[in-house]
Amino acid sequence: MRRTAVVLLLLAATMSAQVPVVAGEVARVRSEFALRAGEQSLTCEVTPLDAVANFAFLFEAGYVFHVPHSQYSESDGGWVVLTSVRPDGHPLEDMSLIHWVSRKRAVAAGSRFDIRGLYLLGVGSYSVESTLRDSRGRVCRKEWRVVVPASRADRAIQSKLPPYRVAPYSPIVSPDMRKPDDDAPGRLTVLLNAAAASPRRTTIGSVDRERILDALAALLEHLPATSVRVVVFSLEQQKEVLRLDRFMPSDMKRIAEAIAELPQATIDVNVLKNPMGHVDFLAGLIRGELDRADAAHMVVFLGPTSRYWEKLPKDALPAAGQSHARVFYVRYERWGRLFFSPSDSTRMSSRAPVPPSDPTRGQPDIITRAVAQLNGKTMIVHTPAELAAAIRKIEDRCGACFSLPKKSSNR
Repeated sequence: MRRTAVVLLLLAATMSAQVPVVAGEVARVRSEFALRAGEQSLTCEVTPLDAVANFAFLFEAGYVFHVPHSQYSESDGGWVVLTSVRPDGHPLEDMSLIHWVSRKRAVAAGSRFDIRGLYLLGVGSYSVESTLRDSRGRVCRKEWRVVVPASRADRAIQSKLPPYRVAPYSPIVSPDMRKPDDDAPGRLTVLLNAAAASPRRTTIGSVDRERILDALAALLEHLPATSVRVVVFSLEQQKEVLRLDRFMPSDMKRIAEAIAELPQATIDVNVLKNPMGHVDFLAGLIRGELDRADAAHMVVFLGPTSRYWEKLPKDALPAAGQSHARVFYVRYERWGRLFFSPSDSTRMSSRAPVPPSDPTRGQPDIITRAVAQLNGKTMIVHTPAELAAAIRKIEDRCGACFSLPKKSSNR
């Protein structure tokens, strides 16, 4: 019990976050997790999670501890997990991560608790040791190896993390938007559709939110803009959720919070009174962006397939060619259960499985139709590798976007 108390004190400031152990404390913390003679072990199973790419182009690996309910009473507390990751041949890059999980945050799966965690890896091979200690001081331990090969099915993705590097997982990734000094000045607007991954759902889960934030970070990091505007909108609520005219990497947290605060199971009464209001809202959103005095050179819609399928009236949008902006739509379609996060029971795979039968898949939604009216291009993505390919297509098609003449003021 004394050792468990020491560990919990170490975690008092971090609560449920998984954080690196300070280098000078590693030996002491590891000793707290060692199983000593006479102490009781914990009955559990451990599932190591192989490294897969996420939509921010980082490779996630992790673990799931499966602990039977029968070992606990209602008064028992949570668990502490210490995970040590050692890159082969690179001892200076060793990292130990500590993670406290309350019973409330553990996933109840049938007759067991599932305690989950993730970490990030660069290309390379690693030895992993993970030890779980519960509030009674009982221990469960597992060792395994993880390999992130340079040559693999998703090799089209260049990892942001250097080889043999370990980093703690975060649900919010801030893009590195530093550009070469000789980049042509250019303006980019991202119109972010805050919606559930499936058109059949209205609830935006944590996995949906993390995926769209990761994709946004990847777009902003790779597209060569020197000025960025991000507008988060909801067609379901027929409103702008957040507008950031001068986006900064630190604004990713504000976007995550704005999406999380959207009503999940309720619709404003004014929306119900105007069932076609999403058409007018979308047309106004597009016109408002293209008619600005400081209109972007490139406008990118980003988000999951919309639940709406109407075509906007011809006169609702500027005529094709009237605007100098190039318009794109990076549209995410979910193929089965593809993702894992510490708060979700599913896991993403960078390889798309056979999609379930759905007649709406690949069909033009309302945003696809609007983008087509503007002579724009829609790219449907299911996996991180396909997102990387879509970004390259935008770069190829928009090579001259930022050298276009300024819009005439007497339009």
